[in-house]
Amino acid sequence: MSSFKKLLKHPLLKSSLIYTLCDALNKAVPFLVLPLLSYYLTPGDYGIVANFNILLAVATICVALSVEGVIGVNFYRISKEELGKYIYNAIVLISIASVLVLTLGLVCQDLIYNSFKIPYSYVIWSVVMAFAATMTNINLALWRLEEKPLKFGIYQISQTVVNIGVSLLLVIIYQLGWIGRVDGIIIATLIFGCFSLVLLWKRGYLKVQNDKGVRLAILAFGLPLIPHALSIWLRSGIDRIYITNMYGEEATGLYATGFQFGVLVSFLILAFNNAFVPYLYKSLSETDESILLQNKKRLRKITYFGMIGLTVVSVLFYILSIFILDYFFNQTYSGAAEFILWAIVAQLFQGFYLFFVNYIFFMKKTKPLAMITFSCALLQVFFSYFSVSKFGPIGGAYSTVVVSFLNFVIVAWFSNKVYKMNWLKNNN
Repeated sequence: MSSFKKLLKHPLLKSSLIYTLCDALNKAVPFLVLPLLSYYLTPGDYGIVANFNILLAVATICVALSVEGVIGVNFYRISKEELGKYIYNAIVLISIASVLVLTLGLVCQDLIYNSFKIPYSYVIWSVVMAFAATMTNINLALWRLEEKPLKFGIYQISQTVVNIGVSLLLVIIYQLGWIGRVDGIIIATLIFGCFSLVLLWKRGYLKVQNDKGVRLAILAFGLPLIPHALSIWLRSGIDRIYITNMYGEEATGLYATGFQFGVLVSFLILAFNNAFVPYLYKSLSETDESILLQNKKRLRKITYFGMIGLTVVSVLFYILSIFILDYFFNQTYSGAAEFILWAIVAQLFQGFYLFFVNYIFFMKKTKPLAMITFSCALLQVFFSYFSVSKFGPIGGAYSTVVVSFLNFVIVAWFSNKVYKMNWLKNNN
């Protein structure tokens, strides 16, 4: 009991609560307007919007080169001036990657349209957005590492308000359907991406100095993580591609709506992780052996309490989700109910995964991590195809949960192998 009271007073919890509140507001706004949009967007329209978000996620993975991770692991190890040089060279690499992805999109435009039902003009916008979103993510990562959750949250919320405000204007007033919703996302992303680039300069985090060694270090860290990040996309996006091609955009819209309720769990997971990562890296960077042992003991307690709390909250969120769908959504979306439980369980396992994967990042063991996660993703590619073919759209949910569980278990095992935490050790 005394350990629990000490944990409640811990600075990590206070910081996490601020992140949770800000992230809750950030994700609550688009979630809360979803019932309203359900009266103006058909499930088919929402299916196309969901597919565009998947395409944007893929473009961002290929463009961003995991520079947030590079910044995170070096933030406490190098000077601000040196970090500014890292960020400048990262932006140069991101620009080159954007051109390469645009070229690849042009070559594969027919394949992209057949898979996502997205016109090529929006494929171009998705790459431009990926660059802008990466600028914003770098800016947010720095605020998180500086332990400034209020600035982090206000900036996120402001972007979401612009995103939703423009979308509602275009969808409801101008009745542009899915195009209006997507255009709202584009406009907000570009505005805040440009603003983030200006902020990076003004905050002294851009040092214009070309450095081949820094670029090679960024690529050495980031390139192996592209398969890792793509594996996460494959696990969340491949089922929607199968559903779109086998059962149409309407089925994808219902599936995506059901999985949107997983946001209720994911925002809590990500908010805690935003606070936990800087604390974790700082704790593990301790050079005094006795203090390090105490830090590891504290980290184990946080992990145990976190996993138990997340499980309890997931059950409550499932009950709340069914209530919201029944009483606030257009009846054309009632078919989304069968996917909600699976969405929340999948997010629960993703939350468990995050408790362990950051130790692997800290030890810079990104190559084996990429192999693990990409192998799980390939498993889902085949398993999801089989499940969707045999069981219908719900098969995608089955495969997502199974692979999420396997990914969590394997990563947790590998995490303890690269950084011994003695998870079963008595913490009294």
